[in-house]
Amino acid sequence: MVGMVSNELLESVAALSVDERIELIIHIEHTLDGPDAAPDAEQHALAVSRLAEMRADPTLGMSLDEHLEAARALFA
Repeated sequence: MVGMVSNELLESVAALSVDERIELIIHIEHTLDGPDAAPDAEQHALAVSRLAEMRADPTLGMSLDEHLEAARALFA
């Protein structure tokens, strides 16, 4: 992975259990609650568009349980 995250941090995250990684994801999401985390106009339009698509075809969406299982599979 190329980016601003250090290899040391990536290795630390990789050493966490699945439950610990999910807890970390939740923690990170909560740190994004500030005013700088608001979506810009393009991101908002994309979210509105995807919501409309999901309302038109409910089979496009995933339940919370399906999302959690997918997250666990990514980190397994």
